Amino acid sequence: MKREHRGDDGFTDIARGRYPKDSPVVELVGELDELVAVLGLVRAVVERDNVLRDLGLELRKHQQLLMRIAGYVALGGEMSSVKPPIDDELVRSVEEEVECIWSRLKPMRKFLVPKGPLEAALMNYARTVCRRVERRAVKLFRDGYIAPPVYKYLNRLSDLLFVYTRYIHHLAGSGEEYLE
Repeated sequence: MKREHRGDDGFTDIARGRYPKDSPVVELVGELDELVAVLGLVRAVVERDNVLRDLGLELRKHQQLLMRIAGYVALGGEMSSVKPPIDDELVRSVEEEVECIWSRLKPMRKFLVPKGPLEAALMNYARTVCRRVERRAVKLFRDGYIAPPVYKYLNRLSDLLFVYTRYIHHLAGSGEEYLE
């Protein structure tokens, strides 16, 4: 049985019509989808740990925000009447959370080498996916397609995932491994 799908021509349907699958909009929506999925994987692991369970709740909030950002991008971003799902106040709250956790951690003197425990390794992986989302978003940000607070949030989220990684090491007493 031969079936042809609408995506077989290199285009895909999103909220505002058909786009080439390699367009910046489709790329960013896809990368956001991957980040949401990876954060779900991290949640599945951290929520099994009584000490880290609250971290899972925080990650859930960020998954929700990322899904709203994907919808905003798919609907046209700043080229539409859709209000950005992120504002400067939310960006400040993420910055404050980063500073709060960072203040509890030992100073870093060198680059960290990713390692276990599993929760920390997965969180670090999520951070790298978030950095890729940032790189995909920068073109749309520069073109005025996404609002500045949305781009800033993505940048701060990768910072937050980094401090979460360090915080997990701190709570686990596993120590951090530094580049020699």
